[in-house]
Amino acid sequence: MDYITQIRQFNRDYTVKLGLLDSSYLGSGLTLTQARVLQEIAITGENGASARDIALRIGTDEGYLSRILSKFVKQGWVSRQPDGADARRKVLTMTKVGQAVYAPLDAASRELTRDLTAHLSEPAQDALSASLSQVQRLLTKPEHSDITVRGLQAGDLGWITEAHGRLYAQDEGYDLRFEALVARILADYVDVPHAQNRAFIAVDTSGQRLGCTFVVHDDDDTMRLRLVLLEPVARGRGLGKRLLAMALEHAKANNYKKMVLWTHESHQAAIALYKKAGFSLVSSEAAEAFGKQVVDQVWEKSLI
Repeated sequence: MDYITQIRQFNRDYTVKLGLLDSSYLGSGLTLTQARVLQEIAITGENGASARDIALRIGTDEGYLSRILSKFVKQGWVSRQPDGADARRKVLTMTKVGQAVYAPLDAASRELTRDLTAHLSEPAQDALSASLSQVQRLLTKPEHSDITVRGLQAGDLGWITEAHGRLYAQDEGYDLRFEALVARILADYVDVPHAQNRAFIAVDTSGQRLGCTFVVHDDDDTMRLRLVLLEPVARGRGLGKRLLAMALEHAKANNYKKMVLWTHESHQAAIALYKKAGFSLVSSEAAEAFGKQVVDQVWEKSLI
């Protein structure tokens, strides 16, 4: 029997054993997808999850997921609130009513699993658990397997300028002066090269540009992070963290002692990323920039 036939046979057997084909999963009155969505929200606890987070984890259609979530919110099972770190992102958390609905479903699922394995000895249960972990590892694709990070190529400068102008006008209300600033930064990057300067451009398998990060030489001890950007379609996938890690790794490998960056206080999603990476706030000052009242901030991270 070839491996594909074996996997399909396993799937046919255990979709029945686990009750996955029933219209009401474990007698809950919910479909399997609805129960899984409820579970995804429950396991995130107080931190919550966004609809995009859930869609990526369970691989469901976002339109279908939106209808499920709207029903849960209407029933009072789930609360949808703006994320404190990024107002554009809505966080879903379980209400007390939702917890009361989910608890018996979770208990029933655990009981079903216990019944399926009750005939096994303890060593056999451990062997089963280890085997299932191995299956999970084998079937998990490497993180970001569909995204490549490369250096600067022809056409990138135009996209970086356009994307910054478009997204910051849309998200922050910045005027054309911001797009002009980005163009000047990029011109300096090309016209005044340094051996340690690097550009990290993230693209998908079709070549579509998804994000970028630049690091430039400030002085013998300091490297500066610039032009950090992710297209909306690439957010929530850990790509920003990946690009930042690559930038920091490059600076450390070239014996820089610290990384610095300039940003605005309103860029809460980016700031949350910098904090998690170990950056500390050095200065904060109110200013006017690009047609908006802003708070300039400088952040710094030691690399030694």
